[in-house]
Amino acid sequence: MQTYLLGRIGQRLYRSLLAAVWLLIGLGCAVEVPVPKHPIMGSDFGFPNYKLTLQTETERAAFHVKLFTLKFDECASGNIDYVEFDGAVNKDAVEAFQTILLEAQGCKTRKGRTLYPFVYLNSSSGDLREGYALGDLFRKYNIETLVTQGQICKGACAMAFLGGKLRKIQNTGLVIFASNKTKGIGIDCERASEQVLVRAYLQKMLDTSVADRLYFNLLNYCAQPEGWALGADVSSVWGVTNE
Repeated sequence: MQTYLLGRIGQRLYRSLLAAVWLLIGLGCAVEVPVPKHPIMGSDFGFPNYKLTLQTETERAAFHVKLFTLKFDECASGNIDYVEFDGAVNKDAVEAFQTILLEAQGCKTRKGRTLYPFVYLNSSSGDLREGYALGDLFRKYNIETLVTQGQICKGACAMAFLGGKLRKIQNTGLVIFASNKTKGIGIDCERASEQVLVRAYLQKMLDTSVADRLYFNLLNYCAQPEGWALGADVSSVWGVTNE
């Protein structure tokens, strides 16, 4: 009888131990393993590595630009291209974009809607005229311009941003229209010829009424070294964003 009872107790202990082991295994399976992530240059936002394929990149002392293909289920093709830019908007950067944008592909959604290739911009320096030239390229190739969380698009970059067919500021991103009080950043407010160029560019990229309203407000901020910063909350009011 004693042997029988010991045997029963042993079986119960064995089953309890087995159940505990399976519970631990189950808990181990439930623990989420972080997915390796690629951070977009100049930001703290990014995409999972497994969704990205780097197509091409150009790096110079003053800037870095990369073209990626992103797996995107909304596209009928399953993919869309996007670009990351970090650094100064200068002549070399515009030339790099001329090559990269030729390769960048948008897509059609499964419902037939057109999605444009998109460009993330992070830049606080550059030549204003090169900003205009880059904006012209963005409009020519039907690019969507984006500034995401942690990124700043200032001076020449802000002008280039306006060239986007679609334009969006995400989270803590900022577009800053600046003067040239700090050399190599923005608008020379004291020159009438510069004012004419700014207004003409704005009218080319935006509806005339929106462009003029934005232009006159830019002049109010133009002499301030810190410039005029627009975030996601107010940018659409001024026509800077449209998505």
